[in-house]
Amino acid sequence: MSGGPAGLIPAILAGLTLRGSGLFTGRPPRPPANTQRDPNDPGHETRDVNVRNTALVMAGLALTALAVIGTMIWLMSTFAASQRRALPALTPQQTARLAPPPPNLQANPYADIDRERAASEARLAGYGYRDEAHTRARIPIGRAMELTVGRSLEPAEPTAR
Repeated sequence: MSGGPAGLIPAILAGLTLRGSGLFTGRPPRPPANTQRDPNDPGHETRDVNVRNTALVMAGLALTALAVIGTMIWLMSTFAASQRRALPALTPQQTARLAPPPPNLQANPYADIDRERAASEARLAGYGYRDEAHTRARIPIGRAMELTVGRSLEPAEPTAR
């Protein structure tokens, strides 16, 4: 590395020059591009790929892939089983079958509506207290209308003395 980066370029060029000479590959050197070709040389491969060997390689790859997948499945199931064995046994409460409660259906919805309407009518048409301390009362709607018809609903202003 005495030449630094400047010495690297001539070394690469020398390597590329020697690459085509056949010194490193054991092959005869390539002829220059501008020379005449041999008329007996077809310039391409003269035989096909061996189909039998290719099929055997593909079958071997498929079998290897299946063996790896099968081994992984076996290892995962073995590991999961060992983990399940390490857990404590379930209690009877945990294994009991749960049955949800039955739905809460109305037996007679029309009677429920009639009962609700009667209770609402009784509240609107009757007297009673609105709170537990008996400080606020309610009166029937008809009586409330009689008391308020013709009167102002604005609060009366206090008179000055």
